[in-house]
Amino acid sequence: MELIPPTRFAQMRDGRLLGYVERGYPDGYPVLHHHGMPGSRLQHEASDEFYRAAGVRLITPDRPGYGFSDKRREGRLVDWPDDVTDLMDFLGVARFAVTGLSGGGIYALACGGLLPDRVTNIVVTGCPAPMEIDGAFRGMRFLTRAGVWLGRDARWLLRAGAWLVGGIARRNPRLIYERFNRRTGPDGAWISSPSFRGGAIDDLKEALRSGPWGYVKDIEALASPWGFPLAAIRAQVHLWHGDADGVIPPQHGEYLARNIPNAVLHRCAGEGHLTLWNHIGEVLAEATGPAQATAYGIAS
Repeated sequence: MELIPPTRFAQMRDGRLLGYVERGYPDGYPVLHHHGMPGSRLQHEASDEFYRAAGVRLITPDRPGYGFSDKRREGRLVDWPDDVTDLMDFLGVARFAVTGLSGGGIYALACGGLLPDRVTNIVVTGCPAPMEIDGAFRGMRFLTRAGVWLGRDARWLLRAGAWLVGGIARRNPRLIYERFNRRTGPDGAWISSPSFRGGAIDDLKEALRSGPWGYVKDIEALASPWGFPLAAIRAQVHLWHGDADGVIPPQHGEYLARNIPNAVLHRCAGEGHLTLWNHIGEVLAEATGPAQATAYGIAS
């Protein structure tokens, strides 16, 4: 059984605590990973030995309201880079790469747009575009569409539903995981894998440790205008997107690629939403950059 890294805490400038874990090589290239919606610091896509071999220092925080991280009063997308600044200052890290899974990708992109002098590279997988774009919902599964509608037009209902489902999930996370992950097709093999399922259930339980506030604020951020222009992202951005992704359909990746100045879109034929697990070595190589990839023997 893989050991869970110890949880550490960083104090934000307003006194809140942010919980985080580190994996990999302590002196390696710093990569700040953004977990999905919902998710927690426990989310990871490879073993600690894999990250060490890659020369990566992977830092995964609980976003506010998840796991051990205190709530943030505002909870907007554009507030997150302030917390990242505090965390990385606390860790003594001046410049770093960011990665993001699914809805966590919008937070990774916000770091690129609002912290251009600190973010070196950005890699996101299955990342949403702003939900106000034309055709945003074409081919999107009902659960994602419903969440966006609730986060935009019926926040009181979103919050009520989240408290109800969140309470059940804390008591029986396996039930909620299986109820909301009945996907077949490209993602089916991962979802049905015992090791993947066990990690995902633990991650879900931890995400809702203190309630669903983090998830509610994530959905509201997903449904709202982002608050910064994509053109402000100066770092190199790699976008991985499965052409069979029904959670966040592929036109989202195509829109981001057209509107982010230094973006490369990797279209993954026949793949679904969980492309990060299929391409973790390539993602780390892109996050750390060519020189780092060469030094540690990661194939790009």
